[in-house]
Amino acid sequence: MSMNTLSLSNVVIGEDLQKSLDKEGLKLTGVFNMLDPVVSRLASLNPLWTFVINNSGLGMSNNRVASGFTVKLDGEELGTIGLSYMGQRGKVIAICNDRIGKGRQRTDSYRTVDADKAILMAKKMFGKMNPNERISKAKDAAERVVSRASWNKERDRTLHQGNIKNEMLVWAETKGNALFMEYLKVEAIPSLRHKVTTSMEKVELLDTEMKTIERVQQDFSKNKTALVVKDTGKYLVKIGDKVDLYDDNTLPVDMRMKIGMLKLVEDEQYLTDVGCKVSNEIFVLLVDELTNVSKGV
Repeated sequence: MSMNTLSLSNVVIGEDLQKSLDKEGLKLTGVFNMLDPVVSRLASLNPLWTFVINNSGLGMSNNRVASGFTVKLDGEELGTIGLSYMGQRGKVIAICNDRIGKGRQRTDSYRTVDADKAILMAKKMFGKMNPNERISKAKDAAERVVSRASWNKERDRTLHQGNIKNEMLVWAETKGNALFMEYLKVEAIPSLRHKVTTSMEKVELLDTEMKTIERVQQDFSKNKTALVVKDTGKYLVKIGDKVDLYDDNTLPVDMRMKIGMLKLVEDEQYLTDVGCKVSNEIFVLLVDELTNVSKGV
């Protein structure tokens, strides 16, 4: 039956699908068995309708079967016929167009496993738009264009504005830096001068802290740091694969000094050339700075 459906004069393969089939060296051998009686019947009853195949699925011998159709009349799309899924029923026939969609909440298509019901729905709902439907569809299209145009222009404006600001920032950080500093010194009001200089100092401090964090992270990932765990007056120290146990008297002086400094800061804080305080009991130390790892006295 499917071969007869494909041979009907008003059943044609869409250009995009045909190109895809040609590229893969495949051909359509029929229509998906669930859709075949629907398309065959509707195409026979409505010879002026054109059924454009726009989708296909795997068939026998690695060839394809038609699994989706766009139905047209005088170039106007009337609706689509295809496959969908419906819970435990699995694959079902899906009849879809704007009229059907407006009357449904969960889906924009009428879905059924009954070919006769699918045919009746298509016969009832497929047809050229009346004036009110044309106006409604045109309004929707106009709204999309109008709203999208504004969004597109704003996106382009933001892009180009960003380019300008980036170049201005490069200039300000290089050639314009001296001019800006002179402006702060001579012309800027005190509150602005204080705000900017404070931020500059903060940036410089943060840059230093970031370098410390990156160094600790890098050495820690390579097992080059000293992981110190304080446990009931003892210190477990792991460097690489080696683990040593110390107490307050035997802990190397440099380690003791670094731990002492880290004890003064909050948890998860870093100190330059020292390391990181994880908690009151756990410390990560930069070991390549421990030049005098002699035992304490």
